Amino acid sequence: METAEFLSSCARFLAEFSWIYEARMTDLLITGTLDRIPVEWVNHLGKLTDEELAKVPFGLIMSNWPADLQAFVSRAMELGGARFLEPPAKPAAGKASFPSTLRRGLTPKKCMELEWVTTLVADVCNAAHCGKVLDIGAGVGHLARMLHHRFGLTVLGVDSDASHLSKAQELLRHSGCCGNVHHYTLQVDDSEATVEKVRTLLANHPDHVSCTCGGEHKFSEQLIANDHYVLVSLHACGQLSPGLVHLFHALPEIKALVCIGCCYHKATTLNGYFPLSDELARLGNQWLDTSARYQGLRLACQELRHSWEPGREPRHLLYRAMLQMACQRHGLPWTKSRRHMARQAQLSSWQAYRDHIMRDVDCST
Repeated sequence: METAEFLSSCARFLAEFSWIYEARMTDLLITGTLDRIPVEWVNHLGKLTDEELAKVPFGLIMSNWPADLQAFVSRAMELGGARFLEPPAKPAAGKASFPSTLRRGLTPKKCMELEWVTTLVADVCNAAHCGKVLDIGAGVGHLARMLHHRFGLTVLGVDSDASHLSKAQELLRHSGCCGNVHHYTLQVDDSEATVEKVRTLLANHPDHVSCTCGGEHKFSEQLIANDHYVLVSLHACGQLSPGLVHLFHALPEIKALVCIGCCYHKATTLNGYFPLSDELARLGNQWLDTSARYQGLRLACQELRHSWEPGREPRHLLYRAMLQMACQRHGLPWTKSRRHMARQAQLSSWQAYRDHIMRDVDCST
């Protein structure tokens, strides 16, 4: 299938089934999304075992299913093929591992993520002949410290949150080597002012300090000495992704870009943000209304199809939707006080979840 035809097919498919994703997960019950699922689909899917249901995203189609359900799964599999490619060959640099001093305070999931991303960035640095990394959205500097420890790379970490700076510097001091990792506070967007600020930052970076970090994996002094950078962002949230693309095109000293976006739906506007492609914009205008295009950005942030495996029921999504419906129905002016309101221990039942959440609700409510 040619690229233009493929993109057009995707746009038509997303338009036809926009009712599935156009509501936020927290509003799932309020908007009646579940009620819009065809009754015949519910009847047949409800008869599947947990193991069979987990195979549906992998293409399981039962012969007794209604034709429209069979067609839906078949089309989703065909159009989603680009996401289901076999994993690439093992990174040339080999999967990185880190000492406990660098892993302290990190979840196993975060450690695994950093191990693979660190190796990916090193491979890109090798291919682009770069010995320096510009890490945008660096947070408290986990990726920066690991890149330097494992490969001896010079890393400039940039984050918009000034509160992260002191923590990043503290963690750096305890890492054993702090001469070639530098942290800055800067709001990055797609403006020309940002381009000039980053250009100045790159031009005035501190000189490289000789150290033993990297060991056998250490990049050559010649690469580290040049002023060529790989631009990296792990979790480029919201509108940061297009800003990074703009930086990559505007600054010749940046030779490669590694951008792992997230939370695309947090963009305050779609204008000039999504899509950047003129062809995709034309297709979106033709097939998708503004609401579908905006809410559709959430699809790129959803879990992979492995999340359908038995034992991984997203019970918290249902409980959160029930809570949202109760708040709306009874006029409760509640907003979350923190990002993760409940842990696994509070998800054993709706009552346990509700009792835990109510501790967060003001007594006057």
